[in-house]
Amino acid sequence: MDESRLILRTAAELAEAGEEFVFITVTHTQGSTPRATGAKMIWRPPPTGAPAREFSAFPNHSFGTIGGGQFEHLVLDAARECVRKRTHAVERFVLGAEAEQCCGGVMEVFLEYHGRPVNVVLFGAGHVAQSLSEILAPSPVALTIVDDRPEWNSAERYPMAQRVADWKQGIAVATREQASTLALVMTCSHDTDFEILRELLAKRPPAFVGLIGSKSKRVCLFGRLVASGIDEHLVQTIRCPIGVGDTGKEPHAVAISVAAQLLIEANTLRAAARQSLPATNKTD
Repeated sequence: MDESRLILRTAAELAEAGEEFVFITVTHTQGSTPRATGAKMIWRPPPTGAPAREFSAFPNHSFGTIGGGQFEHLVLDAARECVRKRTHAVERFVLGAEAEQCCGGVMEVFLEYHGRPVNVVLFGAGHVAQSLSEILAPSPVALTIVDDRPEWNSAERYPMAQRVADWKQGIAVATREQASTLALVMTCSHDTDFEILRELLAKRPPAFVGLIGSKSKRVCLFGRLVASGIDEHLVQTIRCPIGVGDTGKEPHAVAISVAAQLLIEANTLRAAARQSLPATNKTD
């Protein structure tokens, strides 16, 4: 397999695994340069906190090369800035003056940031959840369906989602990365809804917790949660009813309203993450 295809395949694996990386491509060259237009490489920031899944191809957090030397160090500094700001960039480098290389040419690179997706965890694999999964499929979120009914929570119904067949495992998924997780509770049982909500709130809850249902369901379940010992202020953070407005009662119509709310919340989480990120470590 040639270098370009190998780098593209590696990028696809990283994106599929939800890893954070910058995909770097030489978009223009002028004069004498170490690589031609189209040369590619990948850079990953060193993992912080819990270690990310390691790839043997990344001994120095980079894979491939667009020229090496001081020039490549400058490009990786630009990649770190893309990670810090969670954004893309186009950079131009004069190799003689800036990169301390005698080639004397000019290289332009496009740095494409790929971040970890916002996680959406749906408790319940019913009709609204199925329609919701279809609407969200092309969006930049990672979807998990949690339901213990195999005939509902199947690969045929949810081909693009991670599927979990145990409620407690689903709660563990929803509370693993709370700051980047949106959870919706929409099971076929009010008692199951209650148990899931109680477990979610008893831990450090996800950034967004929604409950499908009417205002009367809200009053009933919220009262039960408070009576079970969950702090009332925490219970009031649950969004119920969910959705951005009344789009109709058909499952697909409800899903459209809920999907709009989830995408708004996901964008809010991304914006908050960009504002709170500290400067990245300059070592690679």
